[in-house]
Amino acid sequence: MSERSGKFLLGLVLLLIGGLVLLDQFGIDSGDILRLLIPGVLMLYGARKILGHGSRFWGVIVFLLGFLLLSGKLHLLFHSIVAIGVIYLGYRLIRQKPTPPQGPSEWESRWAKRMLKEDDLDLWERAVTRNRQ
Repeated sequence: MSERSGKFLLGLVLLLIGGLVLLDQFGIDSGDILRLLIPGVLMLYGARKILGHGSRFWGVIVFLLGFLLLSGKLHLLFHSIVAIGVIYLGYRLIRQKPTPPQGPSEWESRWAKRMLKEDDLDLWERAVTRNRQ
């Protein structure tokens, strides 16, 4: 963001805040204006993107967001996203292929054979056991 666009944005925000304070002094509730202004701006921005000045996909998303804000049904969007996410996770769990049991790796097998090989102590223990019987 360049310095010029930063100043422009700050100026726009200050104009908006000053206008809302002035409207509040005249007794006009700024909440009602913002409730219509923000969704309207979002819908206009989305419509502009849809009509060819940008990405149509994001234009539809922004327009839909503005429309849901205006109609008071924004919670439907978030509930739908959560529901789709839960359905997707359930589907992934059901479709998950069972992994076949894997045996030990090659080096583990060689190590186990070396460790399990009979040594002198094992031979002595076997001889003592036979002599006791």
